[in-house]
Amino acid sequence: MKNLTKILLTLAMAVGLGLFVTTGVMAWNERTIVSTGGNYFDRYGPSEYWWEHNNMGWAHNSNNWEENGLYSNQSPFTSVPFSMWKTYSGSSISNNARWNMQNIDQWSYWYAFIPSNYATSRYAPYLVTYDGGSSYNFEINQNSASNRWMSFPTGENRHTIMNTWLDDDSNESSPYNQIGFDEIQICREESQWSEHCPGSHSE
Repeated sequence: MKNLTKILLTLAMAVGLGLFVTTGVMAWNERTIVSTGGNYFDRYGPSEYWWEHNNMGWAHNSNNWEENGLYSNQSPFTSVPFSMWKTYSGSSISNNARWNMQNIDQWSYWYAFIPSNYATSRYAPYLVTYDGGSSYNFEINQNSASNRWMSFPTGENRHTIMNTWLDDDSNESSPYNQIGFDEIQICREESQWSEHCPGSHSE
């Protein structure tokens, strides 16, 4: 009977991990990370204006850089492409993307990972929905960040974060017109300085 229980528990854990990996979502130490290679990330707009760059982004870099003296968590995305996406700036919305944060009922700090290349926009326009339908619009200077998790400009948390949107309506010209799309995470901690959050990266 004990052996049967162990077998069933092992199978349940394997199935659970498989679901996390194949959908591109991983909860780890109070962190929920949504990958651009998973089923919780949706791209919209003409496909000819989307470019994928392999070996770039948080999933690729998670084992070879550190932040605030702490190494980042090991990448859980073993079956998700180690890549990021980009599009180019326009004067109206043509291409945009959504990360589904799954409406987790908690107060969370929000972070976007900015890769070291192909993310040069100074006014990347984000929109985060939370708390049943409220929304928060803000910009991130992707050009000033390199392999960093960036938080809200004001650094505060939000309750029940629902979706994150990023579009190409930043109205910029070269060389600042590349808008990068990579991992998004929410983190439930007492403050954004807690050890399982990536640290404070307010502008």
